Amino acid sequence: MNKTNIFLIFILTITLTACGIHLRGTSGSYKLPIKTVYIQCNNVKICPNMQNVITKQSLATLVNNAESAEAVIKLMNEQTSRDPQSFNLAGRVTNYILTYQVTAQVWQNHEQIGNDIVVSNQLISQYNDSTILANNLEEDNYWNKIHQNVTNQLIRRLIAFKYNE
Repeated sequence: MNKTNIFLIFILTITLTACGIHLRGTSGSYKLPIKTVYIQCNNVKICPNMQNVITKQSLATLVNNAESAEAVIKLMNEQTSRDPQSFNLAGRVTNYILTYQVTAQVWQNHEQIGNDIVVSNQLISQYNDSTILANNLEEDNYWNKIHQNVTNQLIRRLIAFKYNE
């Protein structure tokens, strides 16, 4: 490498770090303002994702019962929809809108604090009658992506949430 290339790489690196870009997986100083949390799920699909993110990013310590937690996060009212968006000339569906929404509540000392946190995400999935198996696999990937997006949105909202001290 010549000096010009090294200088350009150096300038690019300085610019990216100056504007606040972080590598994926480096959460910086983001943590929940509480030390222990219990997640109450009633068959909500994103519950394992929430537990994994909180554990892997060391946002808080997950506990096994609500009594030993500083806060309880209740996930509920999960809604999933798959609605046709557009049709071809033969009247067959060509695109679906996949929508996922979940509501979370934060509880401390056996009472809810703050308002319900409602998080949702949508993606458009293309559909072709001649490739049904591929469509199903692609749709599964879309649902996984939607669930991950909702999990990340909810984590960001919980980090900024105003907890009782």
